[in-house]
Amino acid sequence: MKQLTDLEKQELETKIKDEQKRQQTLREANPDLPESFEEASAETGIVQRFRLNYLWKYGMLAIILCLLVFNVFQLLKWKNFGSNEYLNVNLVVALMLLFNHIAFHFTKAGRTGRMMKIFAGIWAVLGLVYIFWVFR
Repeated sequence: MKQLTDLEKQELETKIKDEQKRQQTLREANPDLPESFEEASAETGIVQRFRLNYLWKYGMLAIILCLLVFNVFQLLKWKNFGSNEYLNVNLVVALMLLFNHIAFHFTKAGRTGRMMKIFAGIWAVLGLVYIFWVFR
């Protein structure tokens, strides 16, 4: 551990006092501000919202992947792929869900995010056209 010199100790003490004064003026200006981060997160539910967002993001992905695997197994069980178009519709819908979920929950802003959203939108339009064609 580094030993602080007297000058460094004084600088640190002045920084601490300045921060305490700043926080005191903030509290006086806004009396409903919480005293600590734990109190703030308990009031607003930041941690709980983070957990729910995390659960939604990965839980829904797991459900969509299970649905996709189930549809692929059903499609392979029928052996001739063109005979039952309703199974193909199920697979198209599962892929629409997967691409949209990945595009809007896993890709960040930027080129890849835009490309994935464009791909998901095109797939959704083509999928809807196919669904309407099957159920004409």
